[in-house]
Amino acid sequence: MAHNMTETDQLITDFESIFAKELTPKLAGDYVANLVEALGGQDQPLETLVQKGIDLHEYVGETLYGPLIVGYVNWVEAMCEDINHTGPVFFALRDAAPLQVAASVLWQNKDIYPVDVYANRPMLNIEDEIDPQWAKANGNVVKYLGMLGLAQMKNVVWADTGAWGTVVKALKVGILNNADFYPLFLYSHNPYIPGYLNGLLAKCGIEDSFGEVLNDSVECVFPQPHIRPLDVVQVNGSWQVQLETSSYLSQLWGQAALLGVQKAAVGALLEQPSEGEQSALLQLKALSLKAKETGQWTGVLPTNTPTWSKGGEFLANWPPNLLP
Repeated sequence: MAHNMTETDQLITDFESIFAKELTPKLAGDYVANLVEALGGQDQPLETLVQKGIDLHEYVGETLYGPLIVGYVNWVEAMCEDINHTGPVFFALRDAAPLQVAASVLWQNKDIYPVDVYANRPMLNIEDEIDPQWAKANGNVVKYLGMLGLAQMKNVVWADTGAWGTVVKALKVGILNNADFYPLFLYSHNPYIPGYLNGLLAKCGIEDSFGEVLNDSVECVFPQPHIRPLDVVQVNGSWQVQLETSSYLSQLWGQAALLGVQKAAVGALLEQPSEGEQSALLQLKALSLKAKETGQWTGVLPTNTPTWSKGGEFLANWPPNLLP
């Protein structure tokens, strides 16, 4: 029993260390501690704790966030129709993985289809205030994205969770300068980039800033199977992103959350009765308030991570005609 508890402690510590790079050490510690408490604490068999986490994350992916993710994918499809776009829609991994899973279900037999692409701030030499890593990839990133055909396309539609557009600007200026570039965010801080949640929040009469809380919450309830990649390497003549496996619990619970999204998308595809987008958003807002009032894990963060201190300056310097 002592051995199992030691193993449990180590697995939870590894899980928390991954979140510390996404949130901040303080927020990560609070989040993981509250999650483990919601699962019944560490004083239980490891197998039981793991299975409870699997069940909970699948529920969260299907019931809490599934309706919004399905709504986002349908919104992207409508936006593609508006600009007469057919073909690939690029989903920026890792964060857009839940969105890509839903699109893979909902866009079967349609004239648009999801394509995975890795392009993050460190890979493009953009500093991250929470986790200031710098990429080693340099020019290899351009070769990797070129291999996907991005530089040759007239229209590029880019699906991501958001929120400022630092990667979007770097891509447009450095690689897609001849393309019409259409980034579509789950939530946007940038008035030049459409955000699905921004419109839905306005419809529900909820402050726009809650979208930032939801964006950060999505990062938490969909743990990543891989650590944020930094390197692009050449393998057998092909440029590939070098992926490093994340923590054990991140892999298992993240996979469960994505399975929940897949179930939500299948339900929507079959037109089974499901909770509407607006009612789902109102429920998430209530759960965030509950988390703030009680300190309990609810599936939604009580507050967002620190807002980017240079965001205002970044937007002030945004070229108005950069995007269509």
